[in-house]
Amino acid sequence: MMNRIFMLLLVFSTLFAEETKRPSLEHEVYFKDTQNELNVYQLYGRSDGNTIFILGGIQGDEPGGFLSADLYPNIVLEKGNLIVIPRANFHSIIKNNRGINGDLNRKFKMEESDDIEGQIVEIIKKYMKQSDVFLNLHDGWGFYSDTYIGPGRNPERFGQSVIADASKYFNGLDTLYLEKIAREVLVDINEKIKNKYHKLHFMNTKTFEKETDFKEMQTSATYYALKEFGIYAFGIESSKNLETLEQKILYHNYAINEFMDYFGVTPEHPAIIAQRPSLKYLMIDVDGKKQILANNDTLHVERNEFFEIKEIIANSTRGLSCDVVSWGTNHDINKKIKLRRNDKILVRKDGDIIGKVEISIEEPMEDLFAFLFEVNGIRKIVLENEYLEINRGDKIEVFDILTRNGHADRYKVNVKGFVPPDHGSNPGEDRGHVIDTKNFGWKRWSINGEGKIYPIIIELDQREVSRAFIKIND
Repeated sequence: MMNRIFMLLLVFSTLFAEETKRPSLEHEVYFKDTQNELNVYQLYGRSDGNTIFILGGIQGDEPGGFLSADLYPNIVLEKGNLIVIPRANFHSIIKNNRGINGDLNRKFKMEESDDIEGQIVEIIKKYMKQSDVFLNLHDGWGFYSDTYIGPGRNPERFGQSVIADASKYFNGLDTLYLEKIAREVLVDINEKIKNKYHKLHFMNTKTFEKETDFKEMQTSATYYALKEFGIYAFGIESSKNLETLEQKILYHNYAINEFMDYFGVTPEHPAIIAQRPSLKYLMIDVDGKKQILANNDTLHVERNEFFEIKEIIANSTRGLSCDVVSWGTNHDINKKIKLRRNDKILVRKDGDIIGKVEISIEEPMEDLFAFLFEVNGIRKIVLENEYLEINRGDKIEVFDILTRNGHADRYKVNVKGFVPPDHGSNPGEDRGHVIDTKNFGWKRWSINGEGKIYPIIIELDQREVSRAFIKIND
């Protein structure tokens, strides 16, 4: 019996190995093109090993964490695997807010929720279950210290620390020595940090203890990963009080890289350096016609026209959103939009505005029309309210109209008194039909009922907007 079970496990593991291409990157998008878009990147190394889950942006006003996480989908792994969610709470990141609907890092409870943030939490839990190590990236206030040094550096501050919910934890199979591993990793992190006031320290929130000062951590992502899945879970905090954003990102990178090294997840090459984000252009569709608008351009739209933002092109591909300020949500891509007054499109990289396009709403211009005919094979042009004079028996065709606004396909062209021979009823569109005026005899449609002058009507939404006339000489 045991041999059969072993063989089945071997077959299943072989099948799994065949399904996983190595090295490779898989990218899955949840809630695409919404303000809650969630991008998940799974990186598989050339050889298998531990899987580290890097989570950034669970709180929207902590850019050091999510911009550091954003670098890791760009690497190739020699060994081991990564799961990276750079922006867990994209809506809050766009608004540079800790949590638009409350702190997402306090919503990891046993019961499930059907709201959008509850769904995000369940997705994060799914990827925790696939991991061996969980790193939750934050920017915290002040600087952590084991002893009280001052209001900005004391045991209640979180910045510049590696946090665990316990010194060690038994998961039912093994004891996870969280503090021992964190302190070993911190030695290597702090060797790289030259400023002694910026060095990271270990913080134990003692979340499992009855007298803990941090009871709120019992609904955090790290506590859930440790308690429910029995995996190594650490919070990594840079300080909000560091002088530059680059420092925050760098210290997060140092910590992630050293945890990767400790758990044997080996990169093949380093992460690329982040560029200062800038908008190149927006691709916008206006009533079916594409326009390209650069930063600070103006989009001209008629009051009755729809437009749709199809694509954001910037020097970065992640964390981008576009917001039509008085319309929709904070992310309005791929939505049909019609406005009544002037507005603007703000383009953001995370919470920073990197470009804008003004929107000018204009009254529709009264269109001007010209009628294009063929009379016995010869082309002629007649302006609106003018007459095309022909002889009885001539063969004519209205092959198109010309409009000032270039939207001839919006209109119907109806030659009164003519019914196309292949239609049982008159559809009201007579372009492209050859009319033999010898048989053109529906006098009741002619002017004054004399059968000599027939109107050609241009209609929009069953309303006449222009006309010309055919005058038949006998």
